Amino acid sequence: MTPNIAILGSGTFAKASYLPALLALHGDTLNFHSIWSRSAESAQSLLSAAQQESSSLSPKLQSGEEGLETILSDSEIDGVLIVLPITSQPDLVIKALKAGKHVLSEKPLAKDVKDAKELVETYEREYKPKGLIWRVAENYSHEPILRDAGELIRTTPGLGPILFWNLNFQAFVEDGSKYQKTAWRTIPDYQGGFLLDGGVHWTALLRVVLPESARPSSIISLSSLHRTHLLPHDTLQAISLPPNSSTTEAHGSKTKLTTAVNDESKVPGGIGKSSPSGQITFSFGGPNIPQDKALPNGIRISFLNAVVDLQSGFNEQTNERTFSIEVIPGEGTGVKAFKKEGKMDGVKVEIDHFAKAIQSLKSGNKLSEDDESNYAKPRDSLWDLAVLEAMLKSNGQQVEVDV
Repeated sequence: MTPNIAILGSGTFAKASYLPALLALHGDTLNFHSIWSRSAESAQSLLSAAQQESSSLSPKLQSGEEGLETILSDSEIDGVLIVLPITSQPDLVIKALKAGKHVLSEKPLAKDVKDAKELVETYEREYKPKGLIWRVAENYSHEPILRDAGELIRTTPGLGPILFWNLNFQAFVEDGSKYQKTAWRTIPDYQGGFLLDGGVHWTALLRVVLPESARPSSIISLSSLHRTHLLPHDTLQAISLPPNSSTTEAHGSKTKLTTAVNDESKVPGGIGKSSPSGQITFSFGGPNIPQDKALPNGIRISFLNAVVDLQSGFNEQTNERTFSIEVIPGEGTGVKAFKKEGKMDGVKVEIDHFAKAIQSLKSGNKLSEDDESNYAKPRDSLWDLAVLEAMLKSNGQQVEVDV
């Protein structure tokens, strides 16, 4: 009952991230059945890369419109992985679902919230009732270490309420580098350029790690273009405002000092309240400085009694990208220190979950796409996109995160 899976797309990300995952899962939870690309040369390049790792592997090759129709009409193929430019994906998602294929498509699920909502509603109305699976491949929402971080924040005793948080992602993208030189990135036909495609990873991280009370409900943001080759924008700086219901009175008892005798009602400007707001910096246009001199990419969450640091990194011994979690207790709070590191493995996890969901259906089980173990719900990815779109649209004004 192992499902037959085809990959649609053979670009840089397909080679760098999808291929290792497919090779690791082939013969276990899936059968790597077919490769499709817009050109025969590109499809062959992915096959060649696969066979360098496993000479016995022989997925079928298809290309162009005729090849796509062959893939979609092949009754042997159960599901497709869509790894294509952002604006190419929505039509192909529907086309694949219409052909009766289960779909795992790359994030963001569409170029903007309007198109994404239409896509989600079409799936929920027409294809989900037929028992077809559509999931969005947001690897950050599948990263085991990020899931662990969210659970740790929900269950660690004594952390106290969140006071504020800071999210930082800064990168240097060289003109002509492998992720920039493709035509769809050089002159993007979607909002934000690299900020959209790369930024939704980090808004997904906010969704996975933060409790709802501290997630962005509205945004005040400024966008910039610092490097001409990264149009239309390469930098976002934002303030995240939580739901109004998250604002509370300040924490702790009033001061014990007998000298504090002033009437609080007479304080100019009034007395402040506590609200778990956040600051966000996304940039692909920074300087190319040594990694050990750069600010760490990740999020620092300041609680009343501790700080939780979640950082991305690289393990030189294993040659793997990583995430690490650290709990730093406040003195005298009784919170226990904690530290853990794990490799980034989200792409493999999301494909594995997708294949196992198909396998479950093939075994006669009912579709259960709403259960808590499904980390790839389209409506969750819609929220990720909505936060990013609010940041791109703000221009200094407060914008609601509208989903």
